[in-house]
Amino acid sequence: MQTTPTPSRLPDFSRLPESPDAPVRCLLIQPRFEQTNYWNFVESAKAIGAKATAPPLGLMTVAALLPQQWEFRLADQNVDEVNEEDWQWADVICTGGMLPQQPGILQWVQRANAEGKFIVVGGPDPTSQPQIYQDADAVIVGEGELTIPMWLDAWRDGNPKGQFESPHKPDVTQTPTPRFDLVDFNDYLHVGVQSSRGCPYNCEFCDIIELFGRRPRVKTPDQFLAELQRLYDLGYRGWVDFTDDNFIGNRKLIKPLLVALKQWNEEHNYPFVFSTEASINLADDKELLELMRDVQFRYVFLGIESPDEETLIHTQKRINTVHPIIERVRTIYDHGISVAAGLIIGFDTDKPGTDGPMIRFIQESGITLSMVGLLSALPNTQLTRRLAKERRLIDSEHNWVQDESANYELRSAESKDQTISGMNFVTMRDRVEIYQELRNIIAHVYSPRAFMDRVIDTASRIKIVNKHVPNGWEFRRMFKGFRTIAWRMLRDKRTRYLYLRNFARAAWMGPTKFEYAHTVMGSFLHFDLQTRKMLEALDVSIDFAKNHATYPRSVADMPAFSTHDPATSLPIADASSCDSAASA
Repeated sequence: MQTTPTPSRLPDFSRLPESPDAPVRCLLIQPRFEQTNYWNFVESAKAIGAKATAPPLGLMTVAALLPQQWEFRLADQNVDEVNEEDWQWADVICTGGMLPQQPGILQWVQRANAEGKFIVVGGPDPTSQPQIYQDADAVIVGEGELTIPMWLDAWRDGNPKGQFESPHKPDVTQTPTPRFDLVDFNDYLHVGVQSSRGCPYNCEFCDIIELFGRRPRVKTPDQFLAELQRLYDLGYRGWVDFTDDNFIGNRKLIKPLLVALKQWNEEHNYPFVFSTEASINLADDKELLELMRDVQFRYVFLGIESPDEETLIHTQKRINTVHPIIERVRTIYDHGISVAAGLIIGFDTDKPGTDGPMIRFIQESGITLSMVGLLSALPNTQLTRRLAKERRLIDSEHNWVQDESANYELRSAESKDQTISGMNFVTMRDRVEIYQELRNIIAHVYSPRAFMDRVIDTASRIKIVNKHVPNGWEFRRMFKGFRTIAWRMLRDKRTRYLYLRNFARAAWMGPTKFEYAHTVMGSFLHFDLQTRKMLEALDVSIDFAKNHATYPRSVADMPAFSTHDPATSLPIADASSCDSAASA
């Protein structure tokens, strides 16, 4: 389906070739991510001499989907500024990304409009909120395998401008190998690949199931191995991240892929180590864990969300309640895989004093890389639709949205870290209390002692079977990282003793565990920097909620109600009470 938005300027195709089948010069731009957040390991990248965490897999895939007679250049603002010569050279600009990149995307749209450049945007945020990007010449909504050909066909028909979307999900077995040749591997901590899209679960707050569906689609083993072979042939070695929404969402198809990967690894002398994201029921499938261990998976990110069972049930995450979470985490450790976790505070069912159980869970589980943040109501999720019905949403200008039929948008301020900027809704509890609890959690778990205690505890438990031998390029990066971590840890009075303690204990555990412990200790450089930033931001948020916010601090502070919604037990305001609240 193609729709044509109302243009903010007259269409100017004078610099655009008449057809996409002609030679076209395409500049792909990856907008900048906030440099200090729990999801972006820039400090870890810098330690080994890199500049950013990972190259833009989405744009490299877009380049593979576009006509291959085109000439491509890729500019990643997380690595360097866009070269002015590249900008002037391009016939077409392709950009896009996620919510935290929204300000950067819009800046490029604005510049392209001013200079008569044809600009195309796509990715998760333009898919979720295409109306925000209507000043772009073309908005690609959904997955590019279907929508990019629609745009190219419209271009051939003389109408390349508009919004292009399809109600269907593409067959990922037809997805071409990403254009890994467009980036310099020296610039990145690791490289991403993707074996599947979608997740079978139904978490209320998750936008993955809205974007990619609940039926995970998996690439064929031969197709996926061709991508690894391409990386191998280009000379890359080391850390490869599976960027799947849920790596084990379709275990029936993933297991044959892992079996094929095991054979490929043996034939290529184990050139890579892997990480991915999965649901916690990974721990319940021993065959799958053994396969992942055998092919050298070293890290897995789990969406744990909360140690509280009531909260997990409320947010439709029952899968996390089947067995005790800490037992499942330790089962994964037993197979040589380290666990990182996402944890969220701000759910309606969170109890007063949530910080205490959360801190105890993190320390007892030994999950060193614990990404703790505030709940966000993302566009087009079940959570946002529920909160709109309950008239609890807060817009990006800090206004209380009391019209449940309003088209809710989430605008991201420049350099706004989504980890900090959550709770865009009227909370069940006093939001100041929630901010203070998050402050307590991160101040404690990312204090030097708590962090370093988790490192050595997990190092003693984890049973890594190492088959990967670094090549010269990888070894030089690792050695530079070792020196940087040691120098910065020893220079800091807060970490000096703890570093030496862990160094000695890990050394007695053997070279494999020592390498693991030292690498994870190095991530403290990143977490310490971001924690300081978050604490400062939370202090600002607490002051704003106490002294400046015009929206209620909790549901209990919402104005008088005349009816109740039986489905949620939440009061629904009548029109007069909403009007009075707005004027207040």
